[in-house]
Amino acid sequence: MVETLEYSVLKKDDNIEIREYGHYILAQVDIDESFDDAINKGFSILANYIFGGNKKSLKLAMTAPVSEEQLNSEKIAMTTPVTEEEVTASEKIAMTTPVTEEKTGRNFHRISFSMPSKYKLETLPEPEDEKIHFKEFKDQKIVALRFKGRVKEKLAKRKIEELKEWLSNNNFEPKSHFIVAQYNNPLVPGLLRRNEILVEI
Repeated sequence: MVETLEYSVLKKDDNIEIREYGHYILAQVDIDESFDDAINKGFSILANYIFGGNKKSLKLAMTAPVSEEQLNSEKIAMTTPVTEEEVTASEKIAMTTPVTEEKTGRNFHRISFSMPSKYKLETLPEPEDEKIHFKEFKDQKIVALRFKGRVKEKLAKRKIEELKEWLSNNNFEPKSHFIVAQYNNPLVPGLLRRNEILVEI
């Protein structure tokens, strides 16, 4: 089962919800490409990170060498000193949803994966790709517009305009970029796909 970001619904208006999100961490990468190319490239970079393209420090207990005399005795007593040595290994991170895109500049798109809730910033494995960075979020109020279909730039723009109109009609001021969130793997047909436009208020 894929973990999804948790939230509580404060208000619902047809396909629009006002939600409250608690604490979560995003792994993010900024891509200077068109909408579709940025999503594909960003997804590939972040997928590589969670599938093992990372470095996790592990502490291994190491004992002092065992002497020949100890080897010849019936019982080998615990030797001292005990030291710790740091080694690095990769770690697979569970896939979570949604995968998001937000336009942060003229042709810059920020692609993000939410990290599983068991992690803190200090316990996340270090990415091998230096383009990946992390951001922590707490106690956000978000408006979400839910829709179906296979997301392309034209559809995303149309839904963003729809949400902007709803915000204006309901006297809400956006406090963030408009974010395109996708919840399904690429094999799910368009009519069954869950997508959202998200914005902080």
